[in-house]
Amino acid sequence: MNVSVERLRRWLLAGAGLLVLVVAGFLTYGHYRARRILTELPRKLGADIQQEANSFTWSQTVKGRTIFTVHAAKAIQRKDGKYTLRDVAVSVYGNGEDQKNRVDRIYGKEFELDQAAGVVRAMGEVHLDLQAPAQTMNSAGKEAKADRANEPEPADSQLLHVKTSGLVYLQKLGVAATDQQIDFEYNGLTGQADGADYNADTGMLVLHSDVKVSGLEKGEPALLTAAHAELDRTNRKVLLTQAKYVTVNGEKDGIGARQTIAARKAIAFLRTDGSVEHLTGEDGVTVTDGDGSQMVAPRGEAVLSEANKPQSIRMWGGVRYTSKDEQRQADGEAAEMRLAFNKQGEAMKAVLVGAVHLNEKLSPGLPKSIASERNLAADTVEVALANDGHGKTWMQSAKASGGARLKVVDSVKAGSGQRANALAGDVLTAQFILQAGRSRLDEVTGNGNTRLEQKSEDGTVQTSSGDALHVTFRHSPGASSGAPVGIGNEIATAVQQGHVITTRTTPAKPGQTGIQTDKATAEKAVYDGKSQHLTLSGSVQMQSTDGVLWANQVVVDQKTGNAAADGAIKGSYRQGEKGEALHVLAVRADVDKASDKVIFYGKAGSAARIWQGGSQIEAPVLELERKQGRLTAHDHGAPMAVHTVLVSVGSSEVPSQNGASAAGIGTKLREPAVVRIGSREMVYSSEDHTAQFTGGVKVESADGVMQGRQATAYMQSTPGKKNASAVNPDLFGGAVERVVVNGSIEITQMGRRATGDQLTYTGSDGVFVLTGTDVQPPKVMDATRGTVTGKELRFRQQDESVVISNGETSGTGPRVRTETRVKRER
Repeated sequence: MNVSVERLRRWLLAGAGLLVLVVAGFLTYGHYRARRILTELPRKLGADIQQEANSFTWSQTVKGRTIFTVHAAKAIQRKDGKYTLRDVAVSVYGNGEDQKNRVDRIYGKEFELDQAAGVVRAMGEVHLDLQAPAQTMNSAGKEAKADRANEPEPADSQLLHVKTSGLVYLQKLGVAATDQQIDFEYNGLTGQADGADYNADTGMLVLHSDVKVSGLEKGEPALLTAAHAELDRTNRKVLLTQAKYVTVNGEKDGIGARQTIAARKAIAFLRTDGSVEHLTGEDGVTVTDGDGSQMVAPRGEAVLSEANKPQSIRMWGGVRYTSKDEQRQADGEAAEMRLAFNKQGEAMKAVLVGAVHLNEKLSPGLPKSIASERNLAADTVEVALANDGHGKTWMQSAKASGGARLKVVDSVKAGSGQRANALAGDVLTAQFILQAGRSRLDEVTGNGNTRLEQKSEDGTVQTSSGDALHVTFRHSPGASSGAPVGIGNEIATAVQQGHVITTRTTPAKPGQTGIQTDKATAEKAVYDGKSQHLTLSGSVQMQSTDGVLWANQVVVDQKTGNAAADGAIKGSYRQGEKGEALHVLAVRADVDKASDKVIFYGKAGSAARIWQGGSQIEAPVLELERKQGRLTAHDHGAPMAVHTVLVSVGSSEVPSQNGASAAGIGTKLREPAVVRIGSREMVYSSEDHTAQFTGGVKVESADGVMQGRQATAYMQSTPGKKNASAVNPDLFGGAVERVVVNGSIEITQMGRRATGDQLTYTGSDGVFVLTGTDVQPPKVMDATRGTVTGKELRFRQQDESVVISNGETSGTGPRVRTETRVKRER
């Protein structure tokens, strides 16, 4: 997600710097020095004051070091015992190893001293020039010496100027207070507050209300406000209530953009030199950027270096982020957020912890643009950050762990639907590149229970899961290319390994009911985004609603669902819940998804083979059209390349030619027999349960060998019967009832040969019915009995008889001719 880390870093850094000045300079040091004067002044003014004309000077020295000097143009002791001091100037010198050369000055027109009550009151304005802390060690590490009597005025940039009125000091309570406005200035910053009190015993300073500090932060206007402020000098911390820090910058087309940090309760913890060590926000912390983005959390904390640079930032208790820019809308949440910075104060790492959800919608608003949505969910997200050299921070990498899921949705154009990519895994690691000032997703690596989901514009959803995943992204072209400008990235390549499972779900088309889901398993899956081809390898198994295909490698076209399988092809299909399985062996196969057609290929010396029950077909090419219930076997014109094995129908008895049993009495069982058919091409249709053999055929059975130009095998159901597969769902329809051979018939049996133009063979009784033409009538040539011709000849292998018919019930058909040989005596 494109969370504004740079803006977050900027306001925290600026806020920390300003708090250092406000807290350390304005409050801590200034009021601490003022307390020393107000504590000592009432006690010392009444002791040994020497008057010279209308002015006096009094100093206190401890162990040879001057602590403070008081000078007044005039001192008047009134009858009520109070003193009035006019044109008073007080110089207070540092009293400590770290403050030896610091000088603060307090001056005003008139002070009133009630020594008996221990009260000092400023009768008008009071001015304080408080010197800011500064290092005073020379290069040799020795203390710098100065003549304090002739010490020069410090530069204005080193002074904190404070102005107030109505200041009262109560010696007995150790409290100095005013209910008037306090104004202060420091290095171009100005501030004010309404009312203050300071407890000298506890070191607690309280600014009552309406605290404001304004000025320039890096050349841009800034304002800090608070409803109330408290300084605990003893514990070195400052408390602000209803605090708000606002900066204004001109980065957006020269128009000022407001950035605001607010907290109901903010605490600054100070070092001994008055600088801020770390800041905390409680009871609700809100960060608002000029573009409308906002981050909210119950609590927050920032740790600063001695150079006033952020070292770390933490927000917790339920962090929420929102952005409502015209071209970017985003929201997110996490239990906790942490930022780490380098020595220069640049954000280097961000960590989001606890139910992390980040959502982003981008709309470039350009003429040729692609709207994009991104969603990220994980238990933990770690982001590595870098500076682009122009003061902006960008994401280099991100690691999401704990059920991580990244989803990118692109709206291609109005009315054409959406495409979406979703990545998931126990751990997802993303790498980014900097392009056109934005962090662009470059690649993602996933480990543990990885998942890739792709949804196309037509609603087809393709998913894959595996142990490991690596995805690279194709970056969208710029507007100058004339192509649509995309904010989301399209997948260029995806590689998934280890127990890979893929599914393809196709929505129902007009006239269809329900969705169709195909499934495949493999050891490795490789997706190419340009061609949209998915290559599966390593023990590939493809499953559909009615079959399974095994192969060494399968290439699937993600757009159409078509597939090309290669290496050790095995297939198993079923024509319904009760149908017998259909099995296939081949070298390679092509799958046409739209027509539900599979083409199996063999190779030289190893034809493709398909079988069901006792029936099977071998051919160089087998085309299985499951939707039409059709099977085609061929070899592009090669003769007798197709070999078919069928099982004939058995019977309970074998009838004789005239209808009686074969022996005239009793019953003789006939078992199902094998029928082998060779042809150039075979087409089987389950609709009428027939198999058409063309290109020259050869039919072999236990009853003889038959040859002709073409043949038709009729399976158990009645020829021509529609929807026969509903009765028998098997592809081959069970056993063969009869075979009809046409064109140049030649039959060979033991001791017998027959010719004709058409032959009908029934496997249940082994009867051949042979017909011919007027020019070439059928013939049966028996080595023992001679030659028989007629309009129609009926015979079997089991006996030597031939039934001759002229084919006409009126007896007007052609004459029957018989050539008989006398049987030899045995």
